[in-house]
Amino acid sequence: MMTFISRDPFARTEIHREITTGHIDGCSWCGNYVAYNQVKRIGKLFAYTVEHDAGRREPIKGLFCSIGCMRSYHI
Repeated sequence: MMTFISRDPFARTEIHREITTGHIDGCSWCGNYVAYNQVKRIGKLFAYTVEHDAGRREPIKGLFCSIGCMRSYHI
């Protein structure tokens, strides 16, 4: 399920995220996990997508632990 994060009314786009599990690599920017489990070595990371008002979706490259890491990585 996609979660709404933010909207840019001038560009007419929205940022959404989806939870992904089972990745050992960590965040693409800082290397951390959200809800990291030491025993099973399973972390939760987020895959972000830009949705345009016209209906087009563009996935953002990488998996991140937060929106702050995603924005820092792509600026």
